[in-house]
Amino acid sequence: MTHPRDDFPDLGSALEMFEQEQAKLAEFQRRLAETSTVVESRNHLLTVTLDGNGELSELKFNTTAYRSMAPAELASVITETLQKARAQSLRTMQELMGGPVAGLDINEIATGEADLAAVLGKVMEPSLRLVQEAGGPPAPRRAERDDSENDGWER
Repeated sequence: MTHPRDDFPDLGSALEMFEQEQAKLAEFQRRLAETSTVVESRNHLLTVTLDGNGELSELKFNTTAYRSMAPAELASVITETLQKARAQSLRTMQELMGGPVAGLDINEIATGEADLAAVLGKVMEPSLRLVQEAGGPPAPRRAERDDSENDGWER
């Protein structure tokens, strides 16, 4: 005779996999909070510091040469240095992840290109797969987003 509980999927294994992925993400966030990126402009005029999330935390002028620069020239130096720092910060984030966690691309997340519903789906995917393999209900299908409708947001 089959025990009624034999029909249930092995949720323990699914939960364990989910908790492992969650722990990896928590460790990544901890390491990220301890990280900063420091970049100096080509002409040593300024130093840009970004926090672990790639946000500007400090802009330091190393000399007073900026006082005699044309506004467009100063703006160009600041923009170029910030872009260089941002690129370096993204590389650092990828290195801290130590490879993909649940198939997530840190560059897409950091630049806002990642669909957050898809990110959550990737985190949950291993657990859902285990439930399905154990004969559990199929994973819900996500409706495709129709970008043709004007919802008032620029994309």
